[in-house]
Amino acid sequence: MSAGGEHTREGRLLGGRYRLTRRIGSGGMGTVWQAHDELVDRDVAVKEPRLPGDPQDEHRQRAAHRLYREARAAARVDHPAAVSIHDVVVEEDGLPWIVMELVRGESLHEVLRRGPVDAREAARIGLAVLGALGAAHAVGIVHRDVKPANVLLGPHGRVVLTDFGIAHVQGEESLTMSGEFVGSLEFVAPERMSGRSAGPPSDLWSLGVLLYAAVEGASPFRRTTVESTLAAVIASEPPEPKQAGPLGPLIARLLVKDAEQRPGAEETEAVLEAVAEGWPVPALAEDEMTEAQDASRPAESGDDSGTVRLGGGTPARAATAPTAPTAPTAGREPETAMAGPESEAPAPAPAPEVPAAAPSPEAPAPAPEPVTVAAGQEPGADTAATSAASAPLVLVRPVLRRRAVLAVAAAALVGGTWFAASRFAEPGESVTGHTATYESAPARATPSATASASTGAWVAHPESDMDAVLSLPAAYKESAREGGTGGRPRLVVYDTGLVQVRLTEWDRAPGNPLDAAKKAFDTWNGAYHDASGSQYRTAYQDLDAAVADTAYGKRETPARVVQLFVVTEDDRMYELRVDMPKGTPSERKGMAVFKQARDRLVIAKNRTTAPYARTTP
Repeated sequence: MSAGGEHTREGRLLGGRYRLTRRIGSGGMGTVWQAHDELVDRDVAVKEPRLPGDPQDEHRQRAAHRLYREARAAARVDHPAAVSIHDVVVEEDGLPWIVMELVRGESLHEVLRRGPVDAREAARIGLAVLGALGAAHAVGIVHRDVKPANVLLGPHGRVVLTDFGIAHVQGEESLTMSGEFVGSLEFVAPERMSGRSAGPPSDLWSLGVLLYAAVEGASPFRRTTVESTLAAVIASEPPEPKQAGPLGPLIARLLVKDAEQRPGAEETEAVLEAVAEGWPVPALAEDEMTEAQDASRPAESGDDSGTVRLGGGTPARAATAPTAPTAPTAGREPETAMAGPESEAPAPAPAPEVPAAAPSPEAPAPAPEPVTVAAGQEPGADTAATSAASAPLVLVRPVLRRRAVLAVAAAALVGGTWFAASRFAEPGESVTGHTATYESAPARATPSATASASTGAWVAHPESDMDAVLSLPAAYKESAREGGTGGRPRLVVYDTGLVQVRLTEWDRAPGNPLDAAKKAFDTWNGAYHDASGSQYRTAYQDLDAAVADTAYGKRETPARVVQLFVVTEDDRMYELRVDMPKGTPSERKGMAVFKQARDRLVIAKNRTTAPYARTTP
């Protein structure tokens, strides 16, 4: 679009109420205008999207419709640090113009042209951005372009994250077409470079780069060419920031290449808040996963669908949060800024854990004898499928021993029940182990030596009623088993005390995985009124899946629960869940167990055609 063409738009009336007054800025995704809302007599910002192709072109029309849907979805993001979207106006050419609040101030990008900010100010800005991202993730939106140009510093110390115009609604087709890429390369997470689409951890990576740039003045991955920038993001370790002070360890953890090894939103928030307020900084949890990653292993369950590759190619299947204020950095007079793309060099941007359940009032069914599996060893084969009536989701809330054992009252969840909680004892679990290979899942355990908890061996537990094999460290013992009768799902619980692991199977999925994840969060929040976390769609062994990572009970005994929901080809549902106390060494162990148990889990994709989903872990 020529400058002359843009000039002719001044004075144009959109939707019968928004009159364009001046151009604020433009970039690859469109032009941002200041406009006057004649209906309510206020100034607003209006983003004119830029889409290639003829207005009558079918692909362009589809892209415009997706942009309209994404803009409407972004309007659901409700947070003081997220720019407010007031309206979406579709003109005759089919393009949706996005009407937003006008934030008067300057961008962090402009501030950094004058020099870096100190660690405390960077933490304050990062805390606000994290809050906006948390609000977006809570409604299934990933920003995908967190960078200094999209962070505005407004009056009274307000920090605003803008440009949700390229945000992606998880679980829906992406706005970008195959071969296109969204985001500024030096701020884009490495998993997106390798063909996975964005998830919440990708936005946290970008936040880490933004924090680095804030204290050092520039991104650690900035290079002179697109190719060298891309290579730096994928393969180079960033130099240690010299001016980060207490933010240094957090920045380093946020910039870990493996998305699952990055700290979560709550851990990040705790550090940012401490630095911003001048409090002692809490130590970051060290991940205890010591296993080397096998390049031949399947994609992580954190991958999600709809991803696009740089330079062409087909979309890859799926991969796998609070604010405080100070005045903008002193300098020139602040200008009016908005969610406008602003050039930066070079440009084109968990799994949770869970508590376990207590025994049901009925006598638990006898557990199958576990099998210790060594690398390359395969358990016996002989499968027996069992069918049971479909039933709604069931959640279990564990209770720590230092509180009394709590009988949890019945709570509705898709018409289901919430059953009793069990005790926690001091754990002795080990999360190290070696990879096992499964050719099929046995209906019965084959004789094998019993593993000692002190060896760190992993034990395969054949769950024949569920057509599954659940592998756990040897220290985990069965504590509850229920279901298969009376319309209830089948479930089994193993624990060491503080960390509990549960596997559940429904004969008919109560809903799609993302809905199940959202309902799980709603249930925790309904019971404790303080839940926080994320839910996102992913893929697990070519099957539709979703993850819910929830923290709750902050006023009493903080807990964290991570749930993976998977729907099979024949419309059954599995849930792998790990419950753990939050903010303790057991949380790290619980997360490590979740990741390895997920990777080793064997489930039946389809009882009639393919006995088990996995041939290699």
